Amino acid sequence: MTGAIGNLMNVVVPLVACLATCGVDAAVLRASSLQHSLRHESAATNTTMHERELSLVQVGKPIRINRGGVEGVSPDKVNKNDAVSKSGCGHTVKVHSESAKHERCPDDCPFYAQDRTDDDFCTFACVVASQCVKMNPATQIGDAELGVCRSCVVAGCSVCDTSVTIDSCKECQMGYYLKEDGQCYFKYGGKWVDVVKGILAAIVVLLVLWLIEWGFRGTSNEIGLNHGMKQRENTKLKMKKDASGERQQFPITTNLMREQVAGPGTTLHFNFQLFLMIWAVFVASVWMFFAKFVNSKLWILGTRSFGTPRANCILVFWGYETQQSLMWTKVAFLWIVYIGSILMCTAYGIYQLRSFQAVDFQNKTMKDFVAMVVGLPAVQGTKDVEEDLKKIIEGFSGVQVVGVSVAWDFKENEEAVQEAVKDDIEEAELRYRKSSGQIACTDAPELNIVSKFNYKLEQAIFGLAPEERAEDAEDSLEAPGSHPIDEILSSMYTSPRAFVVFQTQEDRDEAVEKNGDGFDYEGATGIKLDCFEAEPDTVQWQNFGQSTVVEKAMRLAVGFGCIILACLFWAAVFYSPYAYYVLTFNYENGRQPGFIVGFAFSMIVVIGNAIMYEVCAQISDRVGFRFKDEREACYMVLYTVACMFNVGLDFVTTYCTAEKVMEGLGFRTYFGVPLQEVTEFTAKFETYGMQRSLAENTYGYAFPSTFLIPFLIEPFPTIIAPLLLGRLIVRTHPEVQGNDAAEWVAMCPMEMGRYADLLLNTILGILIFYFPGGYTWRLFLAMAASHMYIYSFDHFKVLRAIPACTFASYDIEFAAQAIFAPIIGIIAACLVMKSNCEPGMHCVTGPPLIGICTLGWLVHTVTHLAVLTYVIPMFGKEEPEEDVAKDETFTTLSSRMPCSWFTANPVHCLRSKHKYKHSPPCSFFVLGKEQYMKTNEKIGCHFEESSK
Repeated sequence: MTGAIGNLMNVVVPLVACLATCGVDAAVLRASSLQHSLRHESAATNTTMHERELSLVQVGKPIRINRGGVEGVSPDKVNKNDAVSKSGCGHTVKVHSESAKHERCPDDCPFYAQDRTDDDFCTFACVVASQCVKMNPATQIGDAELGVCRSCVVAGCSVCDTSVTIDSCKECQMGYYLKEDGQCYFKYGGKWVDVVKGILAAIVVLLVLWLIEWGFRGTSNEIGLNHGMKQRENTKLKMKKDASGERQQFPITTNLMREQVAGPGTTLHFNFQLFLMIWAVFVASVWMFFAKFVNSKLWILGTRSFGTPRANCILVFWGYETQQSLMWTKVAFLWIVYIGSILMCTAYGIYQLRSFQAVDFQNKTMKDFVAMVVGLPAVQGTKDVEEDLKKIIEGFSGVQVVGVSVAWDFKENEEAVQEAVKDDIEEAELRYRKSSGQIACTDAPELNIVSKFNYKLEQAIFGLAPEERAEDAEDSLEAPGSHPIDEILSSMYTSPRAFVVFQTQEDRDEAVEKNGDGFDYEGATGIKLDCFEAEPDTVQWQNFGQSTVVEKAMRLAVGFGCIILACLFWAAVFYSPYAYYVLTFNYENGRQPGFIVGFAFSMIVVIGNAIMYEVCAQISDRVGFRFKDEREACYMVLYTVACMFNVGLDFVTTYCTAEKVMEGLGFRTYFGVPLQEVTEFTAKFETYGMQRSLAENTYGYAFPSTFLIPFLIEPFPTIIAPLLLGRLIVRTHPEVQGNDAAEWVAMCPMEMGRYADLLLNTILGILIFYFPGGYTWRLFLAMAASHMYIYSFDHFKVLRAIPACTFASYDIEFAAQAIFAPIIGIIAACLVMKSNCEPGMHCVTGPPLIGICTLGWLVHTVTHLAVLTYVIPMFGKEEPEEDVAKDETFTTLSSRMPCSWFTANPVHCLRSKHKYKHSPPCSFFVLGKEQYMKTNEKIGCHFEESSK
């Protein structure tokens, strides 16, 4: 082992030494490039070339010491209390990168003043308070605490009153007015603000008192509460029936990356979460390796805080020299991360595909026994469409057809269909409750006057007033006959699609093969049978009638418009006040907004993401996807794009804010050019002051605002609050019974929006690569830790806090990997930018630099997508010659699985009861109410479960 380590070090040490040598050459070349840029800036501002340009001798020096500092002495290591300037009073000294940042002036002249009487920059002298205004007319106040001459510190002040040596304003900002005491006051305050505060306080007090009274109110609906909670438990994910015939919950220790609890799509999702955690640790480890074995300054580069003008000058000198001298490490880091990310993505894609195929080959599910009919004409519901199609398909295929489940066009009658199905379920439930003696008294309990008022208020707010539904269901038991849904069923028309169910997979494949050029029906020709990847509980039956490609494209276009409007709403209502505050804040002498502002920023980010979550969910629902997996894939793409709008808006505002702040504080480039004179975007973006400010904001935006806080909050609005409110309502309101009680305590269904959350985190993490790397290792370790929490929360939620569901296709996983292509492309673009003017590389500035960065992103994205589409499938599994589940048939599977192509279709179940008069009719599948389902083998219904 020792010999192996020695051999490894013999390789690593020379390699690092070689890279370090190249790094010095790179720094020289970058300095030369910047000199050319500065010459251009100086000419544009009528500044003489001689004042701005560097001599060839300066350019030829190692950049880390060209300010004349003492190499190896870190200014941060100076004791803050013992460091006293030795330059003497009134003596102007120019600071450099190795100047002691915390050095203080002697007691005889205790204030550092920036000397604006000379033509140089970053020059300071120790003075007494009366000399402050002589050195710099804008800094007339001697601050004993900071040890500097400063301008006034007045909230809302735009121009200080320099005629006095106290904090007094001469001109206030917009929205403020000036009083005689020299302070600025908010214009729009006053008594009305106090009135509004009082009203809000009274409302809060009343709400608290109401909740306290409600919580201590006695239980008056124990039967309804027990029924609702039992239904909640019944809907959770369960294992297959055990020897006793019962289905138990999965153990909390179940490995969701291996066990199939909610379809292969769920397993793929948890694999994705693990992949991102490993990738984040990999990125952090690469930077930490460079910081540990190359230069320890990489731990803190870009993280040192702003302060007084003197400290800021030292910060810019030190940061620029350190960044440029170690730029080779940044480029090497990006190459390693970029190549490593490509290899990891490729290996991950192959693994996910093979895992999905392995599950598919080893198990038979409902999708293996069905073929989709495509091209049906619009046939009215008065015809026996199901029976006609069954006979036609059996005729040309020669195989037995179990049945046909037609996808009807009932979007306009969706509410009526759902009500009719609900009536049938409640009828079966009422019959069961009567037989078991579980009919509860629904009369209001006896309450005092306050509780009675609250009781009626709750009924009005939550719609709890006794309805006629139970009476209608009871009447339907006693007086069967015509039903209002009969006319709707007769007037419906078929959509172009239907589902044909076969007894075996071999029968299905044979029928599809014999279909050939298609069959004819009701004047339509060429009707095809196709195989597809979906399960019956992922079908959105209401969307089959109005889901052409053009219609969906139009709805998506409208949806993007809604996303833009939502972004503008968020920007105007939530983000603008914050942006205005930080833009007008007085940052002089190192002042920073307090904790409240930082917390407010985090909440603004959370609110923005929540708005985008809801908007994108609504858009995805309205597009009209036929299958839930397609809807989830669309939502993931929309949410990622929408959040990037938010991120883009924030970064534009952040850039403008940082630019204004840096210019207002008098920041200059390393070579002394005032920041406002740097007109080219790329040159200004690369200045150390801007880089450091943008890095800090990116880190704050990402962690904890985006990486962690939303997910710490998530359990409360999605699990805890709905359950507590639902239990409270059902427990204290006896009129809430049966299905209504179950709905109030029901769990929120699972969605695959987590993919989008994690992809957004990944984008924010990669953006930190554009800035000095001190935040890189912190941010990616924070990402890994946050994702560990997210994984743990999702693990618990899937096993204990969601209704049973199935994600059966590869669509969502493929979409996530496809989005990863442009995300990794951001690394490629950053590599192009940071490699600019490195030895043997391109050396451009301005729009050409932006252009080649964009080209790098585009080339990677196209190549990555091509690999994902054409290369990775070449490494997939081959279907085994022997079918390991050959004995599984539709009958055996549907006897164990309550959700089939028949029981999942609401119109099919209604036609079974109201048109065909089957006895018993096809029971509509409702999660948690399987005990009400009845067997009728003649129509393909084989599931029946006794109540427990």
